Amino acid sequence: MAAKVRINVTFDQETLRLADREARRRRTSRSELIRIAVRAAALNHKRESEEAAQRERRRAAIEGIRRIAHKLGDWPAEQIVHDWRYRLKEKKQ
Repeated sequence: MAAKVRINVTFDQETLRLADREARRRRTSRSELIRIAVRAAALNHKRESEEAAQRERRRAAIEGIRRIAHKLGDWPAEQIVHDWRYRLKEKKQ
């Protein structure tokens, strides 16, 4: 593990009480609780960013299929994409 560095952090009284209570509940220190919280926040941000990118890719794919569908006539573009994704999920399992 990397060397630890001391920093000063300012909390309001209620947040400090919550931190102390949670640290006691977990039987750990305030510092470890803050380290856990920062790591969790970073992982949460990464997951949310990946999910947003995935939603954007899906939206773009559906829009592309809609453009093709418009040129070729009316057909259920969203249902085709949904069915394709479902089949891919089944293959992975």
